[in-house]
Amino acid sequence: MSTYTYTQTETFTITHAKHIASKVATDLLRLQRFYGSPSDQQINEYEEELVSLLKADYLKEVTYGFKRNGCWVEALRYHALPGGNLTNDDPGRVLPGVDVSGATFGSYLIYNSRWHALTSAQRTTFSSILSIDRGHGTEPGLESGMWSTGLTYSAGGQGIGRSTILR
Repeated sequence: MSTYTYTQTETFTITHAKHIASKVATDLLRLQRFYGSPSDQQINEYEEELVSLLKADYLKEVTYGFKRNGCWVEALRYHALPGGNLTNDDPGRVLPGVDVSGATFGSYLIYNSRWHALTSAQRTTFSSILSIDRGHGTEPGLESGMWSTGLTYSAGGQGIGRSTILR
C-alpha cells in the first residue's frame, strides 16, 4: 500500500491583490449608483491604494462611506484576514435608501503592525507612490447601529472581510 502526500503553496501576487481590490471597487461603484459618491476618480485611487496595501501586507482595516457630524451614516469596512482557506464571495448587497443627506463621502485607513515596523523613510517612500495622501485623524463612530460582518473577498490564500452597518 502506498501513501501519497500533496502540499500546495501559493504566493500572493499583484494579480491576487488586484482581484480582491476590484471587488471593493465594485462595491464602491454600487455606493456611487445609490448615493452619487464616490467619483470614478476616487474609486480608481482607492482601488490603486488597496492593491498596494494588500500586496505589501500593510492593511489592517479600511472604511469607505458617508459621514455626518463625524459619524458613519452608511459605510463599508474591510479588514485583512489571516491566510488560509477563505471563501471568495461576489461583491454586492450594498443597501440602498439610507438617508445620507448632509453627509460627505470619506475613508478611514488603519495600518497593521508591519506598516508600523517600517522606518519613517520607508513609509514616506511607499506613500509617495500612491495618489491618496492620508492624514491623521480620529476614527469615526457610527451614527446608529453596529458593524455586521458579511462577505469575504480572497485570492492567493489572502483575503479581506467586509462589514456593513446593521440597523
